[in-house]
Amino acid sequence: MLLPRILYEDEFLLFVDKPAGLVVQRGYDQDEPVLLDLVRDYLAAKGEETFLLQRLDRGTTGVIFFSKSSKMNARLTRQFEAKRIRKLYVAFCIGFLAEPQLVDAPIARIGAINFGVRDDGKRALTRVVPLEPGSERSLVEVHLLTGRTHQIRVHLSAIGHPLVGDWLYGDRDRGRPMLHARHLEMIHPATGQSLLVESPLPEDFEAMRRGE
Repeated sequence: MLLPRILYEDEFLLFVDKPAGLVVQRGYDQDEPVLLDLVRDYLAAKGEETFLLQRLDRGTTGVIFFSKSSKMNARLTRQFEAKRIRKLYVAFCIGFLAEPQLVDAPIARIGAINFGVRDDGKRALTRVVPLEPGSERSLVEVHLLTGRTHQIRVHLSAIGHPLVGDWLYGDRDRGRPMLHARHLEMIHPATGQSLLVESPLPEDFEAMRRGE
């Protein structure tokens, strides 16, 4: 399997455009190709190391990045901790969502593979901004203000608008959850300059916008 499309690369960082269906990191019982292995093979061929700092669910598409040294990795970890790395997502959710929402609801594990809003969970904040409201589904922009597992999926379900295709959190359709990591912005750990990397909407998003 080939490495997905490279969105940006320099001597310190690599950003790729993750497709739906590709797992980021190998589980204990997995033997299928995973993104981390593909990146490691690509960078090892150039004598470079690989450090993973973020994850996307199997069904999620879009921007994901890797650093190439432990020094850069440490600097980026500090940016994550200081919430200076900003991630913007777009999603299709079920139903008509026309008003911006700030979802402030704690998230905890509630099953083997799923999470939910629960009082004893970790605080989680998500801002949802409608882009194209529709009677059956709405295209929204999602800003993660914290980084909990399945946060977007859980919060959209909690406000009654689960992701289209997200069978785990409320949609009967077992397609892939329609969530796309649209762009990621950070301070470059080596240059100190602002860096913004974007991923175009995948074809299934564009098709849904066209009503197909």
